[in-house]
Amino acid sequence: MAYLIEADTDNVIYLHAHHSFGRFQYSVDTLISDPSVSKIHTIIEWQGNEWQVRDLSRNGTWLNSKRLDKDHSQTLKLHDVIALPGNDGKQFKVANLDKPQDLLIVLDEYAKPTSEFICLANYNLIPEESPEIAVFNQRESGFWCLEHLDGPMLDHTILIENDQLSDSQRSYQLHLSHLEEATALRDVSNTQLADLNFIFHLTLDEESAELTVRGPGEEIDLHERCHHYLTLNLARYKAQDAANGVHELSQGWVETEVIARDLGIDSRYLNIQIHRARKQFSDALAHIEDADSIIERKLRKVRFSASNFEIYKGHQLEESVKRASSN
Repeated sequence: MAYLIEADTDNVIYLHAHHSFGRFQYSVDTLISDPSVSKIHTIIEWQGNEWQVRDLSRNGTWLNSKRLDKDHSQTLKLHDVIALPGNDGKQFKVANLDKPQDLLIVLDEYAKPTSEFICLANYNLIPEESPEIAVFNQRESGFWCLEHLDGPMLDHTILIENDQLSDSQRSYQLHLSHLEEATALRDVSNTQLADLNFIFHLTLDEESAELTVRGPGEEIDLHERCHHYLTLNLARYKAQDAANGVHELSQGWVETEVIARDLGIDSRYLNIQIHRARKQFSDALAHIEDADSIIERKLRKVRFSASNFEIYKGHQLEESVKRASSN
């Protein structure tokens, strides 16, 4: 993610895809309070595969001590220095030219942005090794959401630009790229969740579980993971409901207290396992529109929502559930 370093303060300034500098307080991204600076003075923007700077002002913008031609874009290079007019003579050094991306910026002890950041995927567990919070993007709304893994399930907060959040070690600030194509050009697929078959392989002692997902023209190996045992047991509940004639829309719901007791884990660890499963599905099946809901939740209940699955224990088929034909 591109950022500049302000010369006189060492402040880190992360760039949006279209980033403006000037003294018009509510219309620019970086405020420069100097009468020599125009209301909207300079623009830095992501164009194609490069960052470009453009002067819009009366009193000029300088790139490496050379004044820019007004309203003509100039490609930025690492270590370039951008200077603005005025008594303070603000200067900014180009320190990073990565593509715009939504980030969690690590804050220092004074709540100021540092040069350390986390690039956000659709689903993020932070810290990765011993997660305390989940930050995920709701596909239907496009909003970023925060959920504390030791809090009540479904108790999430919608995040907005510059919101701050913390784990036990660090604090972060949400930075949005404002890159339109990030949402506008999502990979579109005709494959739906109902077209996938989830194949679980469980050892006889039930100590490890593997999962493979098969769809039209593809097979995705999700390997052995601890959270597959949770997903497999949720699938068992769904298979039991299907065998008992429960309507498909109501199949598989189980109280979180019950599944935690079945697995011999506490509610916090259950929540972590649910989020790990949801993250892996979100990452591995990003081309599936409803991948986020494979592990579906509501108040104090959870279920495996896939319609087609097989469970093998050892080499024996234990359960097989297929979606009823609509024909």
